[in-house]
Amino acid sequence: MSARLPVVGSTAATTAFCSDRLDGPNGTHLFLDGNGKITAGNGTLAAPKPNALSLLQISDCPGSTPACQRACYVHNLATAQPDLHALYAHNSAELRRILADRELADAWVIVLADWIRQNAYEGFRWHVSGDVFSNEYAEFIADVCRESPDVAHWIYTRSYQFLAPLAEVCTLRGGNLALNLSCDRDNYAIMRSVADVYGIDWGDGTRERLRLCYLSVDGKVPDDLLPDDVIFPDYALRPRQFKTLAESPWWQTLEPEQRGLVCPVDAHGKAENRRCGPCNRCMT
Repeated sequence: MSARLPVVGSTAATTAFCSDRLDGPNGTHLFLDGNGKITAGNGTLAAPKPNALSLLQISDCPGSTPACQRACYVHNLATAQPDLHALYAHNSAELRRILADRELADAWVIVLADWIRQNAYEGFRWHVSGDVFSNEYAEFIADVCRESPDVAHWIYTRSYQFLAPLAEVCTLRGGNLALNLSCDRDNYAIMRSVADVYGIDWGDGTRERLRLCYLSVDGKVPDDLLPDDVIFPDYALRPRQFKTLAESPWWQTLEPEQRGLVCPVDAHGKAENRRCGPCNRCMT
């Protein structure tokens, strides 16, 4: 496993990164990555362990929008951590090679699920960078989740056209994949509708939809978010840049119930008790 120190002067300045190589059949290999924020329970803020599989930003994000493309944190990561970003590029090409061969893809399901069970048993995240780029890839992810049933998987996705295989294994249906729909001002209407389509009727007259994770780039927030949804403010809005939340103009525009939806890390900054794992609202 390799580790990289934070790079001063970038958005990666306060984050520790790590990676690990996983070899598979026919000379193929993928890289697993992680960082102090998302390492869940298998590492710490300062000493993370890999628990994610990442791809390229935008080119591997068929559902990306103008808003998320401009705000994407991976652009700065690519500059600050070029070696790590190169691993994302490798995964992007290698996964397509793997998925093109059904037998190879099936073998990789077992290889990856076994690694996850042994090394990321506290939680595995799909895509620090990138997204679901095909239906075949969605089926691959779903199969890996099935082969590691005791691990909590989570994903943020805008790829609504490939949701069906993921919905089959999502936590809303008793599976182990927390399926979070990423949205912003450019795609909110369609993702709100998709969240309903893939929801579930409980038989008592109530229906639960998938979780929405809203990226606010202009300070505005939809007024129909639910208590299980999450708000991710763009960097310029984040209240933690102020000494107190009371000094944040954006924070003051939020209703009390909306403040409760803001990602704790984005509001208050990273800490050992403020990262994925200790905060599991996106992981259930």
